[in-house]
Amino acid sequence: MLFIKAIMLAALIRLLLATSKPFLCSGIYTAVSVIFGLAIGTKFLAVLVGGAIVFGLTSLYFSLLDRFEDSTGLFWLIAGLGIFIGMV
Repeated sequence: MLFIKAIMLAALIRLLLATSKPFLCSGIYTAVSVIFGLAIGTKFLAVLVGGAIVFGLTSLYFSLLDRFEDSTGLFWLIAGLGIFIGMV
């Protein structure tokens, strides 16, 4: 599952670089996380709370990536630390 999230995160970073819309990317990531959570049978309230936390973290993450897009070193540092988002 972590591998799938890492691939999805890489694709969403690519989408962010093309569109410069961090909330679009965080919305897509959150929607996929919520759908997977419901598909494996997690309780709805737990998925809802988890989705809110995931949306907040990914919004911050993609906003930081968008802001520091021109600073190559800092961009890759933030992008590399994004693998921890997959653990949430």
